Amino acid sequence: MRLQVVLDDALGRQIQNKANDLGFSISAYVRYLLKKSLNNSNKSGLDLALDDLKNGNVEEITLAEFNKQIEDLY
Repeated sequence: MRLQVVLDDALGRQIQNKANDLGFSISAYVRYLLKKSLNNSNKSGLDLALDDLKNGNVEEITLAEFNKQIEDLY
């Protein structure tokens, strides 16, 4: 299958820079991102949160801030 995507210049440069940093061609990097995205869609919220924790993608907040976020849900 062939798929053609048009990106704005800023996003295109970001993708090109990241692909170069990783040693990928742009098309290989985009295929990698799409495959990764599809694989993550089968994960539960807990699995995704644990992945974030393992990768250091967390935000530290106080207990008061956490409680405020919970209260704002209602």
